[in-house]
Amino acid sequence: MAIENKVSDKIKNFQKFAEQDVSAAISELKKIKKDENRKHLQRLVYANLIDRFDVLIDELLLELATLPNNSFHTRVLLKVSDIPVSQKDFYEVMVSNDAKKVIEEQIKNIVRSEFIRSRHSAKLRVLLEDGFEVEKNQLNKSRVNANDGRVQTTFKRRSVTVPSTVIGYSDYLYARRSGIVHGTGTSISKQDTDYLTKTFDAKTKAIGIKLSSVLSAAQFYKHLTEFMLTEMWPPSRNHQPKNNKNN
Repeated sequence: MAIENKVSDKIKNFQKFAEQDVSAAISELKKIKKDENRKHLQRLVYANLIDRFDVLIDELLLELATLPNNSFHTRVLLKVSDIPVSQKDFYEVMVSNDAKKVIEEQIKNIVRSEFIRSRHSAKLRVLLEDGFEVEKNQLNKSRVNANDGRVQTTFKRRSVTVPSTVIGYSDYLYARRSGIVHGTGTSISKQDTDYLTKTFDAKTKAIGIKLSSVLSAAQFYKHLTEFMLTEMWPPSRNHQPKNNKNN
């Protein structure tokens, strides 16, 4: 799928934030030698990173809904396909100074009410499947290394507590963020724990945010957003490129 400039710009802005701002924050945190002194700060950095990615999902859904070259646009319009429009409303829109902007805002209102309020991982699945037209079976493959957040072409799952699919791992990151922002800060809520167990077969409760947790999340988002731009998953660590006999 060809990426519109507005869409790619939003992705690149997030990448710039993750690479520059988060990296700078991690460098400062590393200067604090005692873990107990930096625990609160690194949790804030972690939560801010996850929040920014969640905002990116919302922004991309809103943008893609107004562009005709993706399945999400069609899905959004189907929400109002059986709603009658009076001639009065139709004429008012068409004679307005900028009819296109009026219609685009109406489309975005549908996205806000029907999609953006959904669970983080549900929004991400819709974005990737409908907005970027990634096949469902590709998103259900094991490809995320829980140790460092690396996304690969394929990856054999090793941890029973962390999902290894792109959607599952993202849900896991957000569940920990919610436990920090809305919960005790030490454990994932029962609702999120049950969801992770039922949906992704990941039995986990503890949050345990460390500097490595921030680095893993940043690397995961880097790889995932790069896929959005290039439509290519990073190769596995042991990947050996084929020799070209013509060289």
